[in-house]
Amino acid sequence: MMISLVLGGIRSGKSAWAEQQFKSNSELKPVYIATAKASDEEMSQRIAHHRSLRKASFETHELDYSKEVLSQVVLSYAAKKQPILLECMSTWLGWWLCTNKSVDQQLLDIQQQSATLLASLDELDSDLVIVSNEVGLGLVSDNAMGRRFADELGRLNQALAAKADKVVFVSAGLPLVLKE
Repeated sequence: MMISLVLGGIRSGKSAWAEQQFKSNSELKPVYIATAKASDEEMSQRIAHHRSLRKASFETHELDYSKEVLSQVVLSYAAKKQPILLECMSTWLGWWLCTNKSVDQQLLDIQQQSATLLASLDELDSDLVIVSNEVGLGLVSDNAMGRRFADELGRLNQALAAKADKVVFVSAGLPLVLKE
């Protein structure tokens, strides 16, 4: 069992690189756990683009935030020894920040869900590749929500990197191994 974290900016090539990790290694068909929700036409096009790239290479599980907890979904596939690609932690985190709850409650939910997910990684019986955006290289946001998102994602990425066996940063389609 190996946990890999793939970081990169938007359109950096991180998704394609992560998907390639399953091309030759898998006896079982890997599952692609998708966290994105189509909130507008542009996001619908992004989701469609990702679906077309992975085609039949993966079984796809689109997370239903109203009924499912991410850590439980991950563990259910891991119990079958099925390799897992989890994309994307930044989208998952963004969903929690866009709920109609108070800022304090959003942060509590994020901390609880993140802690549960991180604890579940210790129970895995299958390979897991986690994709997340690296947003700490840009400007500090001019609004509170943007700063909160960058801060929380930075903390989550650090915690995931600490748990991961391998961490790769992808820029311009090129992987840079940070931890192995």
